[in-house]
Amino acid sequence: MPREKFIQRVTEIVHDRFPLVKIGEGDGSFALTINGSVAPLENLYRVANLRPEEIQRQVERWAVELLRAAEGTPDEDAAYDEVKDRIMPMVLPSSAVEATPGIVHEPFVPGLIIGYAIDHDRTISYLPNLKFQEWGITMDQLRETAMNNLTTKSEAISAHAAQDEEGRVNLILFQTMDGYDASRLLLPTLHDRLREHLGSPFAAGIPNRDILLCFRNDTETADRLAKQIAEDFQRMPHQVTDKLLLVTQDGIAPRE
Repeated sequence: MPREKFIQRVTEIVHDRFPLVKIGEGDGSFALTINGSVAPLENLYRVANLRPEEIQRQVERWAVELLRAAEGTPDEDAAYDEVKDRIMPMVLPSSAVEATPGIVHEPFVPGLIIGYAIDHDRTISYLPNLKFQEWGITMDQLRETAMNNLTTKSEAISAHAAQDEEGRVNLILFQTMDGYDASRLLLPTLHDRLREHLGSPFAAGIPNRDILLCFRNDTETADRLAKQIAEDFQRMPHQVTDKLLLVTQDGIAPRE
């Protein structure tokens, strides 16, 4: 669907479902305004193109989450101890700092950062610097808390493995769709858990936040999957990166 028609369709759906909501044109970018707040459409557009038959449900869900966020969340004034079990790390593109200024983040590898977020029932909200400063904790404490939560959240998940013609595992896929699949690249045990299947170092791809692909670091496998990762990066919402990474004993590095 062309973007102009998509904007028109989203406007119609929101107006019909929420007649009291003020919806209008954005700031010149691919966006709309919802009750005066700019709402980018890129991720919604990608989801709608993937599943056009669900556009009504997707737009209504998108609008509900925006309206809830605009009303504020119960965690807005929460103390650190009240939300510490829901603080999560997120691997994000460096451009996320421009799109959402003022969020707590650290450098990761070129083109990527580690952001920090509070997990809600149906949404994820990035942790603002002002709230972090109010808590009076150190970055080391925040990082440790977030990594412990990611580890706990990942304990019971299962992965999907694919084998080559000789029966060797050459790909392991994590896709729980909980918003943190790409961030599982940060798990401290990932290398040691997968090296017996994929060798060391092995390669990884995180085209969007809801998938982590780990695979053998050989030219044939990497070249084949690089094309798929690049395609997924272009067409899927919540993009992270189309670049391949290496998972080594010493940490994560770009795959040159």
